[in-house]
Amino acid sequence: MEIREANVEDYDKLKIFYLNIYRENHPLQNKEFWIWQYGDVKYGRSFICIDDNKVVGHVGANFSGGLAWIINVYLEPDYRGKGILGKLYGLAREYYPLAATAANEAGLGLYRNMRWYRYHDLVRYVKINPEIVNPKIENVCKPINLEIDNFLIDSTHYFKQPTVQGISIKSGGTGVNQNNVGGLRVVDIENLKILEEQAWGLGYLWLDYITSWNDLKIKDLEKSGWVLDYKTCVPWRLNPIEENCFCDITFLSEEPLSKEFIVHRSFSDHGRVGSIK
Repeated sequence: MEIREANVEDYDKLKIFYLNIYRENHPLQNKEFWIWQYGDVKYGRSFICIDDNKVVGHVGANFSGGLAWIINVYLEPDYRGKGILGKLYGLAREYYPLAATAANEAGLGLYRNMRWYRYHDLVRYVKINPEIVNPKIENVCKPINLEIDNFLIDSTHYFKQPTVQGISIKSGGTGVNQNNVGGLRVVDIENLKILEEQAWGLGYLWLDYITSWNDLKIKDLEKSGWVLDYKTCVPWRLNPIEENCFCDITFLSEEPLSKEFIVHRSFSDHGRVGSIK
């Protein structure tokens, strides 16, 4: 049995593993996405356990904000209880202190046993275009045609994500184009007023922004009429649309973090939008 950092030469074995554990069309089943996620040591690594020439365990880490965000954790049932996950986590810890978001029930149990710190869940704010008279899901989350060629960007690693269209609104902020469901998923806010005016002018039907509870930008959002997502018709999961599915994203870390630390949309994989088809 071998426990080590993965490299692109391992991808054929990894793809078999991903096909076995993830839904059809999961992004990691595409080599291009794997290279984006784990192919550059500045942004992330993949750690694996191999037995009998096949991958039986995996821990991924996204490197952002000075932390290694643990993602894509899975260990085959026959290999559990042998200390393998601890060794895989240890490889990630050699890069940065560990943190996580979007842990499922099993993951939360694991982190509790590991005595991690749990913070206030992340929050997602939404604003619907005020010109929409009847803001029901069928009127808000629908395909729209936009002229955005002059706004497209791929200047950062996040916006180089396969299938993602990055948008930059000068002096307003950045976001991910989701015109297939009518919205702009905001990544950074520079000037909220300009961002909103330009977004509505382009024809977007809604905006959303996800952050940690202690982000003081929330005060400006609330003053401008943004509300927590469950108070709107715009679900968190939009590919495909899952009506009445709203943000429920846990935030944890192995060691205490500064109270000033704010979770960005690009951290971990909770902010991923779209899937490779």
